[in-house]
Amino acid sequence: MSRSRYGPGFLVAAAFIGPGTVTTASLAGAGYGYALAWAVLAAVAGTLILQEMASRLGAVGRMGLGEAMRKSFRQPLLRNAAIVLALVAITFGNAAYQAGNLTGASLGLEALAGGTRNSWVLTCAVVAAVLLGTGAYRIVEAALIGLVGVMSLVFVATAIQLGPNLQELLQAIARPGVPADAGLIVLGLVGTTVVPYNLFLHSAAVREKWRDSNVNVALVESRRDTIVAVSLGGLITLAVLLTAVPLYLAGVEVEGVGEMARQLQPLLGKQARWMFALGLFAAGLTSAITAPLAAAWA
Repeated sequence: MSRSRYGPGFLVAAAFIGPGTVTTASLAGAGYGYALAWAVLAAVAGTLILQEMASRLGAVGRMGLGEAMRKSFRQPLLRNAAIVLALVAITFGNAAYQAGNLTGASLGLEALAGGTRNSWVLTCAVVAAVLLGTGAYRIVEAALIGLVGVMSLVFVATAIQLGPNLQELLQAIARPGVPADAGLIVLGLVGTTVVPYNLFLHSAAVREKWRDSNVNVALVESRRDTIVAVSLGGLITLAVLLTAVPLYLAGVEVEGVGEMARQLQPLLGKQARWMFALGLFAAGLTSAITAPLAAAWA
């Protein structure tokens, strides 16, 4: 794995700030107001704990999670069973995430340029495959991450401008509950944040980035990188939810990109639809590149 100018923690954040996260958080805010904010924080807390453990494995143990699994199970039958189980989980999990990534990117392109969703899904899949196969993804990596970053700042700025009701927000966090028919949304918020293959990617990336560093230095720096990156990712997810709460208060039913984009109108006005679509495309394609890399490394 080549060294990235971004810390490994930001690779993790880039993997879970994809179209699935944006869509699920938007549906949570538009459908249930502040009620599911606790689920975002719980998912981020779980991600912080798991990714910090993976980071320590790479920084101190100098191993990736896959190597640790091989060395932990000395009995050949158990070792092989654990490896097969992990590979199956990663393969199917990555396929599910990749389907969501490609669909999200295609939704953005459909809103920007028209055409059919299926044709855009195929186009995005081919583009991602070519970029990965040739290594040219590094050329577009900075641009895509830049677009996702701008989109993230727009969500955060819009959330601040809207001025959420802090009392209701804190009450929802202090008294967690699952409203009727919200179970799938809660699972979606957790499932798009706690990404299993990120554990393999993170431990291996930390080992590579700090392979020549003192163990104590590697531990401190990698832990700081993890906390900052994952916390920022969680803040962005929460901001997406908060910007969608006015749709819930107005009784707007979210059925597509057009309705979701309305949450950015307080800041962007008529340009909200285009910005949201562009951000959805960038998030989808970025994750469509990151997810296969993570699974392949695992």
